[in-house]
Amino acid sequence: MVNAPGFIFIVQLLFTEYDLLQAVEIPFLDPKTQYIDGEGHDGFPAFGFRAGSDVKVALRQILPEKLPAEFSIWISAKLKSRRGGFLFAVVNPYDTVVELGVKIAPEGFSNTVISLFYSNASAVNSQVIANFSLPRFHGKWARFAFQLTMDEVTLFFNCNEVESVSIKREPAELQFDSASTLYIAQAGPTLSEPFEVPHSKDMCNVL
Repeated sequence: MVNAPGFIFIVQLLFTEYDLLQAVEIPFLDPKTQYIDGEGHDGFPAFGFRAGSDVKVALRQILPEKLPAEFSIWISAKLKSRRGGFLFAVVNPYDTVVELGVKIAPEGFSNTVISLFYSNASAVNSQVIANFSLPRFHGKWARFAFQLTMDEVTLFFNCNEVESVSIKREPAELQFDSASTLYIAQAGPTLSEPFEVPHSKDMCNVL
């Protein structure tokens, strides 16, 4: 089993929120790889994803084709093992470049790295604009958020500010390819790296 997150995916743009878990269809398309975890964050049920889950949707059904220079991403997840993977990824039409995504990976025995991918539609390779190292937290529900400003990315973990890193983006606004795909708990058939977790129903947002 790959790590699956109990997710809340929220992307927040000023006063607008986009819930990435709207990509999940109910009833589940594949009950063998998708399930409801009854012990989600704060006692609420969460979506769970097992290895082989293939939750995806056209980007334009969930997100706008361009994100402003300043926005936030909120996630709630419970990792079922130390093995990492993508919690979500917006991938170009060729399934070769992650335009926006969050990946978790082990770092040594005791730490976990959370990476934020941010690549313009014209990029040839996936770009990581920030890496954050934390003590491992698999087996527990955790909330973390990225706040992007013009020149910094700040990570918040369980409501505490962890670290800010300086970034340079050109252009500042993130332009997606209009034919890109949003994947949940994976990064598509080519990049793959699935993630097995329960995702809180209300916790994966871009704001």
